[in-house]
Amino acid sequence: MTSSARGYVAIVRTPRIPANLLAGVAVRLGCGIIPFSTVVAFADPYGFTYSGLATAGFMLSMSLLGPWRGRMFDRYGPRTLTAGALAYALLITAAALSVGQATPWLPIALLTAAGPVMPPINATLRTRWSRLLPDKQDLQQVHALDSIVEEITFLFSPILITAALSVVPARACIMLGGVIPLLSLVLLHLGRPDPASSPTTTTANANPATRRPQRTTSLIRTTAGLGIVAPIAALGLVGGSLGVLLPAAEADAGHISSAGYLLAGFSLGGVVGGYLYGKRTWTSPLRHHYVVAGIVLTATAAVVGASIHTPLRWLAVPAAGLAMTPLFVIAYLLVDQLLSHRQTEANSWINSGYNFGSVGGAAGAGALLSHTSPTIITLGVAAVSLLGVACALRLPHPPPSASRMAVQQRDEIGAESDA
Repeated sequence: MTSSARGYVAIVRTPRIPANLLAGVAVRLGCGIIPFSTVVAFADPYGFTYSGLATAGFMLSMSLLGPWRGRMFDRYGPRTLTAGALAYALLITAAALSVGQATPWLPIALLTAAGPVMPPINATLRTRWSRLLPDKQDLQQVHALDSIVEEITFLFSPILITAALSVVPARACIMLGGVIPLLSLVLLHLGRPDPASSPTTTTANANPATRRPQRTTSLIRTTAGLGIVAPIAALGLVGGSLGVLLPAAEADAGHISSAGYLLAGFSLGGVVGGYLYGKRTWTSPLRHHYVVAGIVLTATAAVVGASIHTPLRWLAVPAAGLAMTPLFVIAYLLVDQLLSHRQTEANSWINSGYNFGSVGGAAGAGALLSHTSPTIITLGVAAVSLLGVACALRLPHPPPSASRMAVQQRDEIGAESDA
């Protein structure tokens, strides 16, 4: 990347960028509202066991079928967003209204059914950036900025939800989370790319036979797909395990509430790392950045394990977060570079990969805590994560510019300009 950096302020002032950033804030806020509100809404009439089942059903179904939703968008275009958002809003609203009025299995089933139809707005945004900002340095900065905004949104969403729950019932908060994607669609429409500047895909879209061979293999089974997703899953493994191990370690020391500050420090490290990475103009290959960022993640996670019972943890945990946002930014840039013909599906795999890793890390850490110490578990997580990072070593080299332009001409993502 040899182009000069314009800076984050200039990126925000670019037409259509603010509307798309706000669309991302809205949909991520909606995603953060539903799990916590579900726990609160289910706790009184059904108990925490059913609360956990409802949340797990929603999150797992959303993650498992995330790549499928991205594939549907790649294949059929923006109409899938509208249909998905309407179905999602109806299912979430029905689930919220049935809480406390029926057997717990009805709202659990409705929430689980809502997960797969949630529109892939987050993945769509990541795809859209390359249409709005084709310059590679601008693209790096907008991905970094979007990741920073995403991290800040998730950092403050629990505070906003807590304030909302003091005013309205938890069921109303669940319904709010269900309709927010509709607001995101409006913002996406306001921030849609200029049709004149988007790739022409009419021919490719009009002839499904020319696209069908590209759909026969799951992305996760390709060298590029696995090489991009595995390090993100490793990041999720680290983050999910720390979400359990840090409270456990602080509880051993007699002040479990301090774990909240440590987890906030992990997120803050991601914000700082993303800001610094996006500001710099890089000339070395993305695949090299990816491997280095992954090694930094695993090394600092190991330091967290070694220092988890010492004051050094207050420096080690934020340091472990430094690689978080750069890993996401590089992953999205690699998708644009290597998988532009299936970009929304690939971006969805990144989201799902992190969620799978996070669920595995939290579940594994919780199961092992009764058998060994947080230090041993964290060191083990770092070692397993290194295996995921190693997959990035096999990432293919990017195609020549001419070949990549030909791929982009076949890319049906450009149809989103009609949204």
